[in-house]
Amino acid sequence: FIFNSINFLFPQICTRPRYIAMEVNERILGFIAEWFDPHPQIVKKYLLKYYCETCEVEMKDLSTNRKFLKKTKIPPSLKEADFFVGANILLLSRDLKLIDYADSVTRKLLDDVDERAFCFLPPTLYDSMADIVSMIEHAGFTLVDIKSTNFVDYDDMKGAIELMRGINVDDLARPEPAIVMSFRGANSISSIHKLIESSSFVGTGLACPSDADEAKLFSSFFSTKRLTTATYEECTCCAIKPHIIKEKLVGQVLKNLISNGFVVSAIQMFKMERAAAAEFLEVYDGVVPEYREMVDEMCSGPIVAMEIRFKPTSIRINNDTSAEERQQRVVEKFRDHVGPWDVNIAKELYPRTIRGTFGRDRIRNAVHCTDLPKDGIIEVEYFFKILASSSYVDGWK
Repeated sequence: FIFNSINFLFPQICTRPRYIAMEVNERILGFIAEWFDPHPQIVKKYLLKYYCETCEVEMKDLSTNRKFLKKTKIPPSLKEADFFVGANILLLSRDLKLIDYADSVTRKLLDDVDERAFCFLPPTLYDSMADIVSMIEHAGFTLVDIKSTNFVDYDDMKGAIELMRGINVDDLARPEPAIVMSFRGANSISSIHKLIESSSFVGTGLACPSDADEAKLFSSFFSTKRLTTATYEECTCCAIKPHIIKEKLVGQVLKNLISNGFVVSAIQMFKMERAAAAEFLEVYDGVVPEYREMVDEMCSGPIVAMEIRFKPTSIRINNDTSAEERQQRVVEKFRDHVGPWDVNIAKELYPRTIRGTFGRDRIRNAVHCTDLPKDGIIEVEYFFKILASSSYVDGWK
């Protein structure tokens, strides 16, 4: 009776201890976040806290040491797994980049979970790229970087041979591209190394570091600027959207397009700034009602851009056919295989297309592809010439 009377008269006395206990036990992840403010053209830094149990964030402006955002629920599209160093977070129409841990507790919690593993596919395994990516994603690891490249001279090949045992000059001197990839996940270095050692790819030249020291050597070797394998001829552009990368379906999308007579002649991961995404999709501004949401999706995480061509044996083309006609054919054929923009229509009428298989809605519709034949080469050049040489590419971190 006494306790109930006190509880009625002074409820804050009785409820306070339970509130404090909840705060102590709650998992909070802290990050340093950057945001580029386009009006004064300056980069602002914030302390961002993510409350795992309640799915809330709060932010403090580090330049003024004042609260910038009180505790606010994050959008349903954001998950705890989206918060890691190097991630792009779209929050309240701001493109935030998480550049560092804010405290030792968060670093200790996420260091193992956020471990990066590197893989190298020699040209001899180029046709197996989709299978290897799919195998690693199926094991629970997320693709965080990928690029096709060629070796420019013997010294370049020699450096790769010294780094990756079991590979020789003949393996690297082939016309097919080599592929370098990076994945993130818990204990990814040892786990992916064991996965490859127990797979059918053991002894084929597929190289993956077995410890952190080897991983650093891989990162150092491939962090130098390397040549693209894009041809800019008789090609079309395809960009795998961020939601596919988060869902660990990149390998499945690659399998789908390769098994339907197309070849990926160049591939690279990009993290697009809002200005770049808006510029790339500008043709849809005022035409597609969801233009703003399309830009948001392209900025919500990394994308995988590809130059797509026909396999030499996949289709017969008359020798008298002009280059312009061949360019038109590859754009139109691939656009047909990607499927309608509206995922509901794709699933109903064209279920075997890429969007019919992997699309979620009109915004998260799996991939972007070139619509007009004249834009095929232009869009490939935008990624592999313009963005590849700009600050939009973070490189092998």
